Amino acid sequence: MSKAKTAGKAKVETITQVVPAVPLDIKITQWIAMLSATVSFTLLAYYLRLYPVLLYGWYINEFDPYIRLFMTEQMLKYGTIKGLLWWLHKGYGTLFMHFWYPWGANWTIILSPGVSWLGVLAYKILSHFGFDLLQSVILLPAIANAAVVPAMFYLGYRLGGKYVGLLAALWSVFTTMFLQRGTAGWFAAEPLFQFIATLGIAFYIESLTRKDNYWILFAVLSAIFNGITTWVWGSYVFLWNFYGLFTIVILLYLLIKIARRQSLPFTIDKLVITYVLTDLGFSAFVAITPRYGFHTLVSGMGGVANAALLFSIIAYALIKLYPRYPRIMVPVVRYFLMAIVVLVAAVIGLSFTSVGGKFLGALLPLARSAIVQSVAEHSPSTLQQGVYNISITVPFVIYTILLSIMSLSLPAILVSLGSLAAAYFASSEVWLFMLLGLFWVPATAYGFVKLTELALNRRILVGLSIAALLGVVLAIALVVNIQPALLMSIMPQQIVSTVTPPIPTPDWLDALQWLSYNTPPNATVLSWWDYGYWIAIIGNRTSLADNSTVNSTQIALIGSFFMSSPYNYTGVLEKLNELHDPQYILIFEPYTVFPVNLTSYGLGTVCVLIPEYPAGGDFAKSYWMARIAGYTNNYILNTFISPAQVGSSTIYVPFANNTFYAAYNVTLYDLMFNSEVTDASYIVWSTCTVNGIPTYWVFEGVPTIMPSVNATSFKLTYIGLPDYNGPVTPWYYLLQPPPWAQLVYVSRPYGWVIIYKINYSVLEALARNQTLTR
Repeated sequence: MSKAKTAGKAKVETITQVVPAVPLDIKITQWIAMLSATVSFTLLAYYLRLYPVLLYGWYINEFDPYIRLFMTEQMLKYGTIKGLLWWLHKGYGTLFMHFWYPWGANWTIILSPGVSWLGVLAYKILSHFGFDLLQSVILLPAIANAAVVPAMFYLGYRLGGKYVGLLAALWSVFTTMFLQRGTAGWFAAEPLFQFIATLGIAFYIESLTRKDNYWILFAVLSAIFNGITTWVWGSYVFLWNFYGLFTIVILLYLLIKIARRQSLPFTIDKLVITYVLTDLGFSAFVAITPRYGFHTLVSGMGGVANAALLFSIIAYALIKLYPRYPRIMVPVVRYFLMAIVVLVAAVIGLSFTSVGGKFLGALLPLARSAIVQSVAEHSPSTLQQGVYNISITVPFVIYTILLSIMSLSLPAILVSLGSLAAAYFASSEVWLFMLLGLFWVPATAYGFVKLTELALNRRILVGLSIAALLGVVLAIALVVNIQPALLMSIMPQQIVSTVTPPIPTPDWLDALQWLSYNTPPNATVLSWWDYGYWIAIIGNRTSLADNSTVNSTQIALIGSFFMSSPYNYTGVLEKLNELHDPQYILIFEPYTVFPVNLTSYGLGTVCVLIPEYPAGGDFAKSYWMARIAGYTNNYILNTFISPAQVGSSTIYVPFANNTFYAAYNVTLYDLMFNSEVTDASYIVWSTCTVNGIPTYWVFEGVPTIMPSVNATSFKLTYIGLPDYNGPVTPWYYLLQPPPWAQLVYVSRPYGWVIIYKINYSVLEALARNQTLTR
């Protein structure tokens, strides 16, 4: 009987070792199908991302891409390679005087070269097909973001096979984490970063999983592609530190195993060498970039990353020595583990003292400055935004995390840990969902495929039922993502729709063209910093501040000017002198005109002008102007924008004094809400003036631009719209602009962009008289 058992066991072993080979024609058919699907997904992604151009024309989107275009033009003057060298040599000290009057700006030390240099390369290629520079940089983000699809297939394939790759590629077509800044015209960091970083992560995983000697080649490719991200987007610091975190977690696990005298489950040569090369790739690109330089390697988040590198090298040495000297290494490792806790805490604490701005704000939300808080993309994520971005894919990611822990698969641990870390930052700041997609998409695909495989290994009926249920959940998740994705793909570019909801209008284009043709070439324009790039690059006039926000003192001075009294002439002159006497003031304030029949109130028909409907103008931003200028929240509430009760509705008026002249005594509001502006507005004239209808500003159910109770969100909400029927209290009679401000332009057709010329001779005379009468 024992012989029979032995023979049976041998027979079973023989059978299990025989794995039928997949015929070559079937393999070829499978890969043709996969390739066809991936190409189809890529073309669909490109079509979606190209749609804004098809609908609205060849416009660059948002604000930041304009400075990228400007610097692409500067690099092209030198050529592809010499242009890059010019940048890396700090532009040979070039100051561009159209920015940050009167100091100018050297953009080669403020920005990284990657986006503009890739714009040069895109133009060099696309010009052969008849595209000019503007069209080339408009197409580049759509092309790069569509290229994320095949890159994500490769990442998913190396993570868990071809089905994981195919699902990750499909998800990449529609996920808002990629699409929100991946459409044509977004000539900025994010769409380019997402493509390059996806390849960097894929090469990193390839290096860890390959069994042959070619793994070192992929480690080098990981170093190059991850290093290039430093030239594209400042969020490279997340990747840089994340690879260190991933390596530390694995090494700590092995060190704990040693401290407990347990055997090690795997070798770490490829893990450590790949990490060291990748860290060196980051460090090399950081060191040669003027924006960062060598000091970044030992300060801020760079210091944390390189502290992680030092820890990894020491831990690697301890682990490699353990098999040779087990009795000595066990106590050494135990002391090392105790010391490392203290040292890491100290390094992180010291490094945070040199971390500022957006990086510190992402790590510690309570540490955000007023300027960072004032930008909508830096606000904490809401539940709705979470659903839009990750849909109902959380169970799949959770399963991926569980599998990574149970299997100790390094690729699975990498995407799991990346998903957790990026999810924290995405919850902290909504714009970092674009970072989360790099890990969440492959983690979702991996979890779904592995759950499906687990289900199909059960009894046929049960397995098929569970697999079908999983498919339904995935389909629902995809559909939930498709709707906001399609809405994003048809959004007009911001230069033709600078409001929410987006309403296409040529107001800004009209205003910037007027500025460039009707003001002196050396004219300086005072505006809120949001519009600085447009003024300097499209309008070709000198701005005082722009979206780089490199000079917070200048921005605070501008905020203080706008929120000061226009009739304290001495104070106005002093503030303008501090700003080096700008010549023009530009204001943006969207509003809607409603003819309302108020016969029942004994007033007949009047035209009601409702500011911030649609939203996005300087009235809504005035709260942050005051905050950045240094005013406390209580002072703002009691002085500039105070809540008051009228009937059952809460209103927010632009001044604490709830009277007919509530807007009086704040420079910004007087420049917005006055009769000269409305008289010059085509939409008001055609709707109201030509019909002899009186016009009033009404702030009934006014925009709630104050913080919510927990000070984490801001709304723009109205009561009684769109069928506004009263009550109409309080009224705001149309004021006159201050005597020192000469209205010279109101945009067509809506009148949302307003430009004044500052009359210094009048202002100086008024200031002298005011001083004498005191």
